[in-house]
Amino acid sequence: MAKMSKSAGNIIDPFVLIDKYGAESLRYYLMSDIATGKDADFSEERLIERYNADLANSLGNLLNRSLNMIHRYSPDFRKRQVDVSIPGDWWPSSAWREALPRFAACMNSAEFSQALREVHVFATSSDMFIESVKPWILAKDPKRLGHLWEILYQLVESLRIIAILISPVLPKAAHGIFDQLNWKMELSGKEERFSLADAQWGKLPDGHVVGKPVPLFPRIEK
Repeated sequence: MAKMSKSAGNIIDPFVLIDKYGAESLRYYLMSDIATGKDADFSEERLIERYNADLANSLGNLLNRSLNMIHRYSPDFRKRQVDVSIPGDWWPSSAWREALPRFAACMNSAEFSQALREVHVFATSSDMFIESVKPWILAKDPKRLGHLWEILYQLVESLRIIAILISPVLPKAAHGIFDQLNWKMELSGKEERFSLADAQWGKLPDGHVVGKPVPLFPRIEK
């Protein structure tokens, strides 16, 4: 494909794309699909595919499913000991343990596209966790209520951390997630709003009450 230039008349107007898809959709595509400092092909179709796959289908689905299950099964969920019958490496807390240092290393080396890949993998693994443990079955067994609580806690804590990790690229979406989680961060007065210390596991308190889900990433139809 030809390089963009004014003389060739193939410059893409970012303001037109923002009007069509929104600033955060465009920013996410540019940061996640194009490696910093390298030449890359720009594709409007690829922008739509990346948005739908990573945000609408993956993160948006995880947010809606998790909050819907909490309101349906256990609005006053609390932390409990994990179910030993579920392999430890399936739990989102285990996936977080692997994802956070890789995310930090990528951000420190300005590999932003790979950093967002790590967030996407973390979100996808949390969504797959739902299919593995089937909370809708646990909800029918009063003896396993504690395990159900722990599963729901892990999902919401995953969403809280994901919102922090995507906030440099998707600040509006991050605060949309915080609003639905009913989570208010205390500002420290420092120049940076969030740090990796805020993304440590377990900061969500026992008995936290979440809000109701609102579609945050509507699909873009081609």
